[in-house]
Amino acid sequence: MKFQLPQLPWEKSALEPFLSAEQVEEHYQAHHKSYIDKVNEAVEKQGLEDQSLEELILHQDGALYNNAAQAWNHTFFWMGLTPEKTKPGAAFERTIGSHFGTLEDLKKFFIESAGNLFGSGWTWFVANENSELAIVNTRNGDNPLRFEGTRPLWACDVWEHAYYIDYKHDRKKYLEGAWDHINWAFVEDNLNLGQIPNMSRYMNEGASNIHSLI
Repeated sequence: MKFQLPQLPWEKSALEPFLSAEQVEEHYQAHHKSYIDKVNEAVEKQGLEDQSLEELILHQDGALYNNAAQAWNHTFFWMGLTPEKTKPGAAFERTIGSHFGTLEDLKKFFIESAGNLFGSGWTWFVANENSELAIVNTRNGDNPLRFEGTRPLWACDVWEHAYYIDYKHDRKKYLEGAWDHINWAFVEDNLNLGQIPNMSRYMNEGASNIHSLI
């Protein structure tokens, strides 16, 4: 198989009580794995085994794009969460402040934006070519890699399958929990990287533990 389901960077129960082991297991083994399996089937059928997930997202459409984007999005989502509550470094927090006011202002903007996303999709913390920061929503499996000059720093899954076992219809409570588990070191690393984060390498053969590769 071209792409493999990456090992989570923490134990499935590590995010409790924010996300139960049952919620993580269902999301990871049922949904994430399904997207990866469908990408593998499509690239084999179409002779695209030499392309990375990033290339598939940028250049393919239809079902292949949807599944490649969702495979990428979910890996990025898992890596952006941490069991411990962390906070941005001082310099990074000042950068955030210059765009949003305060960290609390950013939290309010994130929860409002994600809470108002109609239907299924994702809420992203992104940067443009000038490292200007923004919060954006995408519908379904869409990915901001397709936005010219935009690169993702962090993502929150706002599909119901991400939280329904634990929160039922209470999306806001889920979003508040997600905020408390942001891996701020990962977010800042993505900003400093200055290019599209490479998720393909975490799903290639031999990449059994994404935590060790961060």
